[in-house]
Amino acid sequence: MTNTQLTALQLAQQFMNAFAGRDPEAATALLAEDATLTIALGIDGSPAPWYVFEGQTQVRGYIEAVAAKFDRVAFLDQEWHASLDGRTAFMEARGDILSSAEGLEYRNVYVFKVEVSEGLVARVTEYANPVTYANLGIKDSEAEAAAR
Repeated sequence: MTNTQLTALQLAQQFMNAFAGRDPEAATALLAEDATLTIALGIDGSPAPWYVFEGQTQVRGYIEAVAAKFDRVAFLDQEWHASLDGRTAFMEARGDILSSAEGLEYRNVYVFKVEVSEGLVARVTEYANPVTYANLGIKDSEAEAAAR
C-alpha cells in the first residue's frame, strides 16, 4: 500500500470512528468545507438518492441527528479497501445500532465510500438497505427533511 493510499484509508477510518462514536465535532474537523454525504439508495426504489447533505453544516447536522436518535452506533466486521490512486477508501460492515428511547435495535449491512481531497474528507456515500431503516418508523430529523 502506498503512502497516499494509507493516508486516505487512515482519514476515512478516523471519520467513520467519529461518526460511529457519535462525535459530530471530531467528524466535522475532518471534512472539507464543501463536503457531501449522500445516502445513495432511496426508499422508493428509484436510482435517485434518498438524502444528500451538502457542506459541512448539513453533514454535521446529519451526524448530530444520528447521535440524537441512537445510543450506540457500531460497525462490526469492518473490511477496508483503498483505491489504487489513494483518493478513495471503502468500508463494508454490519451495523449494530440501538435506540433506547424508541426501544429499537437497527441492524443493516453497509458500504461506505469515502473520497479524500487535499487531506480532508470530500465526499461520503453510504449504501444500505433503505427498507430496513424505514421499517423502524423513526421520523426524519430536521437535517434529514432538509436533505430530501
